[in-house]
Amino acid sequence: MKNYNIRKAKLIIWDLDETFWDGVLSENEITFKPEILKFIEELVTKGIMNSICSKNSFYQAKYAFINSGNKKIWDYFIFPSINWKPKGERVKNIISKAALREENVIFIDDNPANLNEAKFYCPNIMTAVPSQIKKMAEELYIVNDYDFEHTRLKQYKTLEAKVKEKESTNISNEEFLRNSKIKITIKSDCENNIERILKLISRSNQLNFTKNRVEKDVLLEQINNSNYESAYIEAQDKYGNYGICGFYTLDKVNNSLIHFLFSCRILGMGIEQFVYSRLNYPKIKINGETAVLLQKNFYPDWIELTDELDIVEQTNSVNNNINILFKGPCDLLSSLDYIDTACNIDTEFPYWNKHLAYVINHTHTAYIVQTHKLPETELVKLTKQFPYPPKEEFHTNFFDKKYNIIFLSLLTTSHSGLYMNKKNGEYVIFGFAECDITDENNWESLLSTIPENMKEKNLVMLKDFKENYTFLGNPPVEEIIKNLEYIRKNLSEKTQLIIILGSEIPTEKIQPGYKDMANKHSILNRAVEKFAENYKNITLINLTDFIKDDEDYTTCINHFSRRVYVEMAKAFADIANEKLGQEYLSVKSE
Repeated sequence: MKNYNIRKAKLIIWDLDETFWDGVLSENEITFKPEILKFIEELVTKGIMNSICSKNSFYQAKYAFINSGNKKIWDYFIFPSINWKPKGERVKNIISKAALREENVIFIDDNPANLNEAKFYCPNIMTAVPSQIKKMAEELYIVNDYDFEHTRLKQYKTLEAKVKEKESTNISNEEFLRNSKIKITIKSDCENNIERILKLISRSNQLNFTKNRVEKDVLLEQINNSNYESAYIEAQDKYGNYGICGFYTLDKVNNSLIHFLFSCRILGMGIEQFVYSRLNYPKIKINGETAVLLQKNFYPDWIELTDELDIVEQTNSVNNNINILFKGPCDLLSSLDYIDTACNIDTEFPYWNKHLAYVINHTHTAYIVQTHKLPETELVKLTKQFPYPPKEEFHTNFFDKKYNIIFLSLLTTSHSGLYMNKKNGEYVIFGFAECDITDENNWESLLSTIPENMKEKNLVMLKDFKENYTFLGNPPVEEIIKNLEYIRKNLSEKTQLIIILGSEIPTEKIQPGYKDMANKHSILNRAVEKFAENYKNITLINLTDFIKDDEDYTTCINHFSRRVYVEMAKAFADIANEKLGQEYLSVKSE
């Protein structure tokens, strides 16, 4: 049974497990559905927003998007609610924060109980099950509305930022509004903005007091009627610009409003009351229910009327011509969490694949080079040889010419065990650099955790590996420099390469595989510094600079405190903005 109408939708709220993706996140085995990722992008282009209501860990869900290269999709969601609480009230809360009506929202979930619970709290909400998503996507063409610049998304992101700040303060609503520095301008050149005004008339409901839906020719007649006064309203506050968010047509002869409507995005700001009071409270026939009531003799004095708004580029708008790649282990992943971006960001971080193998070696410089140099057939052969790297280790967009900046961390490179095939020079990675598995003295320790009935088979594999591979060192400095030279040579000249070096300050917090890493970082860092002297398009960031004491480490020398990640984020933003000549990255306010 179909309980939704895509033409009415302004927001779709998504469940995640077995709905947005296949599998259950808490069981570490999910697969994103390409058709849904595409659908999300199409929805945003149509001006339909997306949110999440899922029973999961918020950060685990967020990193599932980031680690799979879908950060852009994550950034499309507004007011995501991801925790273990019942969904009914959370769905209602999302709708309230987005200042929308239940009847303009679709909730998609594979569990009928969740859908019924949402219906209990939001009787007018539309619902759907995963099997209906394909049909929903096919029907999207009937939504004859386009927002190619994602203006609506930017405005909802502005609203989201405002709601978050309001929730974090204990001040009254009126004091919050005064602190918001709301400004509006009222303009009469309506014919120049006729299409936007028509959309506003057709879409606005909660703050459309008159609900007089008209065609373009009728609206033009009204705008050009000398007995009428027509104007549109633009608004901004310290959180961002809301664009054209209101419109009215006043019959001056009868002192009555023919049109009086506003976008739900400015709900709660008092703008509709401000305009009504400025018009000196004319007569108005209110059609149907509205989210607020107009009052006579009330003037919201926290709003400033100005001739022109100080319109600035919103920090959350995206410049599609600027592309940045972050590639490396969790040092980059954790610091990126503190960065707001105004450009395209791609990420290549470690993740668990569907076979529960932890994919991390793709962040090693040797694998970056090898993926670029070898044909697909050779890479496939490598996945069938000991130590059997998964095919995902050989995937990267690293050498794409589109990137203006690439942040590359050497933390994986500095502690992983790197080996080279004696015959063809191909790389494999196994374990940590501190344990050379071609050294027979280490075999007893390596085999100690293997079941007795499997030891002989593994011993044969170790002997074969020793016969065919050479250990490249701890750390393999010469090989790393050679790989960095290849990387720099094969990147676009315009691409600024930012290399992150490991900390040289020792710590008492040591995990297996990280023994004496401060000294190893020091050896590698000196070599990389010497190498980088020959390039103007290489910049180095040494994590040593961010460490004050041992409390700045958590579990080992490569895992840091929140303060360090914030400082790293600031450094990343400063360097990127300097290289790009404009502020595209900014650090989130704490």
